[in-house]
Amino acid sequence: MPHHTTWEKDGIYWQFHGVVDEKEYLETDAELYNDPRSDHIKYWIWDATDIEHLAVNEIHAELIAATDWAATENNQTVKGALITNDENIRRLMELYIQTSKEFGSSWQLQIFDNLEEARQWVLS
Repeated sequence: MPHHTTWEKDGIYWQFHGVVDEKEYLETDAELYNDPRSDHIKYWIWDATDIEHLAVNEIHAELIAATDWAATENNQTVKGALITNDENIRRLMELYIQTSKEFGSSWQLQIFDNLEEARQWVLS
């Protein structure tokens, strides 16, 4: 499996590696939304620094934003940190954030270059 999930005290951390496709991403969404802890998290961290190839296109990024927007009904005050050093992945993350804003998501979303900065932000 190209991701590892860690439930933390106030959030969830996903670390991805290798080739990640939309099916893999949907599995992480299912891990989150099928767990009652998701209603009380304060943050999630999506760490893509070890991804070799993200096989997700613009339409998938928009659909993922729509799915996550629906989750804001249960938990409106979540911070979502996305981490990457890859320009193509960053472009998809920016599209995800823009689409989330267009849907009116209450979540705070931000892209980071490293885990340390992301953790500082989600815990602030």
